[in-house]
Amino acid sequence: MNKTLWILPVLILLSCKEGKEPITKNETEIVTDKILEKPMKAKPKYKIDFDATKIANFTVENTEFSNLKALTEKLSDYSTQELEVLPNFIGLTMSIVVPFDISKENLENTLKSIVHEETEKNTDIDEILIFAYDDKKDIGTGYTFGKLLWAPDAKIGNVTPEIALKNVRTNYRFDIIIKEKVGNIKKEDLPTKRELEIYNEMMDEKYIGMDDDAIRDIVMKKFKIKTEKEYENIYLKVGAYKNF
Repeated sequence: MNKTLWILPVLILLSCKEGKEPITKNETEIVTDKILEKPMKAKPKYKIDFDATKIANFTVENTEFSNLKALTEKLSDYSTQELEVLPNFIGLTMSIVVPFDISKENLENTLKSIVHEETEKNTDIDEILIFAYDDKKDIGTGYTFGKLLWAPDAKIGNVTPEIALKNVRTNYRFDIIIKEKVGNIKKEDLPTKRELEIYNEMMDEKYIGMDDDAIRDIVMKKFKIKTEKEYENIYLKVGAYKNF
């Protein structure tokens, strides 16, 4: 009796083992394993095309970063809670000074090379605006040589929350404006250093609201300008050069 009771559990165990089917993976699990075994392909890196042999010397005079909400609707359409969770995007505005005799092609490649360099240093930059001048004293008055905007669809303030979060660059474009005078400036039309100093003095904000005759008298005396005709010629020459 005791012997029979001892054999019974052994028989039950053997019976269970024989009836158990081998564990197999289903098709989905097998495919998943194969994918995991292979290294995932990296997402193609966003590339900015420019000619590195046609970059001019330049100096960066101003650099300003902004950190703004990535809006897709008017600000008033968002609740306070919605605004709090919206991601910010990084904008960069720069002012550079380039040689007066730079060509259009070199200016365009120079501007693009700056975007390349800045986005290599910080991949989170979502919008770049660059103003190009030949005289740093003109900074803050628009631009005298050219302007570049790098943004989604080449439109300012067009960064969406998805772009800000994931750095999506598939729809990024350049909007580049280069003034007609670039590459076409004759040496005789180029203002001298003295003429530039006189013109900048004429335009100085400290004279805002002052009578034109009073400004002329002060500037003529300061720079020892002999005649009103010379004064007017300097004003016209430099003004035409800067605004052409």
